[in-house]
Amino acid sequence: MNFQNMEYFLTAAETGSITHAAEKLQISQQALSNNIARLEAELGCRLFDRRQRLELTYAGRKYRESAVRMLDLYKQTAAELRDISSSSRGELRIGISYTRGQAILPLILPAYIETHPLVELSVLEGSTSELEAQLEHGSIDVMIGFAPFSFAGAEFHELMKERLYLVFPRELLRTHFGSDTEAEQVIRAFGRDHDISRFADLPFVLLKEGDRIRSITDRVFAAAGCHPPVRFETKNTQTAVALAAEGVGVTICPELYLKSNYIASGLGDSYIRQRVEVCPLFDEKDPDVIAIGYNRERYLSRVAFDFIDMCTERLRSL
Repeated sequence: MNFQNMEYFLTAAETGSITHAAEKLQISQQALSNNIARLEAELGCRLFDRRQRLELTYAGRKYRESAVRMLDLYKQTAAELRDISSSSRGELRIGISYTRGQAILPLILPAYIETHPLVELSVLEGSTSELEAQLEHGSIDVMIGFAPFSFAGAEFHELMKERLYLVFPRELLRTHFGSDTEAEQVIRAFGRDHDISRFADLPFVLLKEGDRIRSITDRVFAAAGCHPPVRFETKNTQTAVALAAEGVGVTICPELYLKSNYIASGLGDSYIRQRVEVCPLFDEKDPDVIAIGYNRERYLSRVAFDFIDMCTERLRSL
């Protein structure tokens, strides 16, 4: 079986055009046409209906299903063999949630690049659910996010514990509760019993539905039997915190966003922190776990394990 033929076929099937496929593969159209013709002769059936746009035949659709699996297995095997000969070169695809990359990657990547200068790095940012799907299907090698990961083949190592915090605009608290003293008393009371219904009449700035933090927030509201008004939704935690600083509404953010030197809201003397009050959303005994994970049912390179080891060593001490 010629894996190059297989790759040429899949590219043609993806683009639906000999011209576009040849350009993508950087070969001539004639060479690609001859390659596909040889593959069809070898298999004894037509894979494409050659009309204005290439259309897969029934045989072509069935072959594509198998070709994707075989080519993926071939690439995993080739990566394993490269590891055997040299653990210094390779590719590492890292998935990390939107709210983690800015705070965590600067702590890890410079040192990793220094010790693995020949490794090609790429970073994919997304929600926890998006990244888990990518990890399960092999589009990324490792993922940093909330544990536990949900799919059956997931293996993960704890990196750190983290709590969620309510971020209150000081001016909004003052206006709603009548004075700074009254507002401080309400926040202290919340710190004892964590009854969020105290703030049911305050507007909130929340992450969009589908985000893990938003799901947790919605569950907290439902458990308290309250439905605070949502004034604004965003995909970006830093945007939510910045809007809270300007009085748009209360928001909820991860602890890293209040402690990282790489994020404005993490600097105690920053403009943002001067305009907000913060308070843990939950009791100290119930923190979230941030972990690094991989799919144990897929081959994982030595350079990926090196990255996992470095993350574990550096982040556990934070």
